[in-house]
Amino acid sequence: MRNRFQKFTIAATILALILGNLVVATNSGDACGSDWPKCNSKLIPNFSSINILIEYSHRLFTTSLGFIILINAILVWKKLKKSNTKSIWPILSIVLLLIQSLVGGLNVLLGTPIGFTTLDVTVSLFLLVSVIYTHNILEPPLLGKKSAPLQKGSFALLVFIFIETIIGAVFKHFRISKMLITDEGGISYILYSIHGLLGIAAVLASSYILFWSLRNKTFRLLSVSLTFFLLLAGVYGFVSKASSLAPVYSSFHMIFTILSISAASFLAAERKGFGKGITS
Repeated sequence: MRNRFQKFTIAATILALILGNLVVATNSGDACGSDWPKCNSKLIPNFSSINILIEYSHRLFTTSLGFIILINAILVWKKLKKSNTKSIWPILSIVLLLIQSLVGGLNVLLGTPIGFTTLDVTVSLFLLVSVIYTHNILEPPLLGKKSAPLQKGSFALLVFIFIETIIGAVFKHFRISKMLITDEGGISYILYSIHGLLGIAAVLASSYILFWSLRNKTFRLLSVSLTFFLLLAGVYGFVSKASSLAPVYSSFHMIFTILSISAASFLAAERKGFGKGITS
């Protein structure tokens, strides 16, 4: 299989985001206290609750992911150097990894202060996008020059979903949703309106991508999957809001959002032209 380690890195990054979402959904962020890298002053804690197991497992996995992303970036950089190809993505993934480690560490040491969880989510999603872009520079370019609308539409969709997700995180972590009742016409309503408009824009963009893909018989599976993920993210987002951000529905909403961003990133990162790609 072409570039297997890069694909493994992407899968591990997606899984880490899902585990992180599970930590937030189950309120397990403080289960290990403010000790880091220890958990409740121990390298191997007493798993007296499911929350400690979730938080400690997340810490171990994200630590392992850091080494995986670092190794992946080095391997890609060596392949690019060998083929005299230049790209900023391997370096950017390392920079984002360092920022993510710093934010994650401070989030634990400071006791998950308001705002840091949103920042953590933002950097994590940027890291996921950078890992996918790093993977695609090694793959053979599959888009012809006439396929540019698909790439541009996917990039626009990626931006829409990304900003919509960050605003949603701000609503949840800053508890702005509770202000909507008393803040009519204020900042909470402005953000809520932008969030809704971005959701509509994402639906229109995904419809365009799906139509173009099916009509031109290109990336049909990926475009159908993208539409499916967005649909489920929207459904669970609506149910989550209706249930006052119930953890289980919020969790599923974020999981399908992560998968939507992943699928959109794959399409947006595709290169135009034809070639053999870089495999060694």
